[in-house]
Amino acid sequence: MNQSIISFLSFIKKNRIIIYVLLGTALMLQICSKGAQQAIRSPEPQYKEITQPAPQDELLPHENSETEKPPGPANNLNSLLIMTAILLALFVARRYGWLDKMLPKVVIFKVNHYKNKTTGHLILRVFLINRTSTSITFNNPTLCFFKGNKKRAFIIKNIGGQNYFPITLTPGTGHKFNIDAQKFYDNVEGLTKYKTLRMEINSTTGTTYKSIKWPSWLTFKRIG
Repeated sequence: MNQSIISFLSFIKKNRIIIYVLLGTALMLQICSKGAQQAIRSPEPQYKEITQPAPQDELLPHENSETEKPPGPANNLNSLLIMTAILLALFVARRYGWLDKMLPKVVIFKVNHYKNKTTGHLILRVFLINRTSTSITFNNPTLCFFKGNKKRAFIIKNIGGQNYFPITLTPGTGHKFNIDAQKFYDNVEGLTKYKTLRMEINSTTGTTYKSIKWPSWLTFKRIG
């Protein structure tokens, strides 16, 4: 228990600036909320102009005496304290790695699409991350081109002059690589009509991971 208290106090000391900023922000929001509160006036009843005097027993327009009251300062303060506590809890959870432990234990297979600034080639940047609790071995990735229902697939065996696959990723590790899709368009006849791309990769356990289909013309980011 003493060790836990010492670790917590050490964490507070190291991150005191961020904690001060969060608390100061909450205090400023509370001050601003108090200054912005104004007395709410009940809307005046609308009268209809008439040319003849109304009978004496005619009822005057009815005013609703019950008006909605704005939330009191105590409610605002409670909301700000709850928000501050949530922010601090998220910060502490991320600092000690608790947030990563709470995340789903999955394999992340993500592909970003870019255009090379110099050559204009379509570049696929692939991210493969193992967030499970066991080691996983992955086979060579596959680059797929689509034209409607038609599909052409190519197994990637050479990436930057090297063959990294099959590759085994231990828990919490990942691998990143780039693929120049333009080389396939330049060397495979008729492939230029296949404008939609997708990456696929299989694990040795038989699970297939696929990225989303992405039109090649919908690429605006640039890399050098």
